Amino acid sequence: MNNFIRIFFIFLLFSVLSACSGTKYFTKEMKINLYKNHLDESKVQFYNSKKIVLKRNLTYKETKLARGKIKYQNGQYFEEIIIPKDTPGVLDKNGSHMMSVAFEKGKNRALNFVLNKNDHYQLSALVWADGYGRVSYDTLVYYVEPKSASAQLMVKKDNSFIFNRNIRKVKGRLVDQ
Repeated sequence: MNNFIRIFFIFLLFSVLSACSGTKYFTKEMKINLYKNHLDESKVQFYNSKKIVLKRNLTYKETKLARGKIKYQNGQYFEEIIIPKDTPGVLDKNGSHMMSVAFEKGKNRALNFVLNKNDHYQLSALVWADGYGRVSYDTLVYYVEPKSASAQLMVKKDNSFIFNRNIRKVKGRLVDQ
């Protein structure tokens, strides 16, 4: 009976996700359903709902070392890392109210998302001041631009979750003749 209930909830979750088109915000409820059904969150393909721009000031020496896009603005050099909207990401770390998602390979290249008031996972920072968030990324400190502050985690309905299920079709029994 326990297995039947588990399959029923998986089917119900899949049906709800299939009824909606495109992408959906990843919610606390979805995360709880994954946990209850013993499904691996690392198999979920995440996306960002908005363009995320990380920026940091550079000294002249650092301009030669920077890996991102370098801009000259108001007499200063800036390095920008741009994560376009709908960039696929994978789960890096998981906590009770936080998820760390990496949109590129490499050590320390994940961004944290925490539950907001709508129970969606929204971009987080170490500190927020004047709309800018300070984050640690690739062992350096970057600032999240205010336009990126409301970026949230999304999942696509087609590949929201990978379900493992065993199906066995029973042919039935006939009375011996």
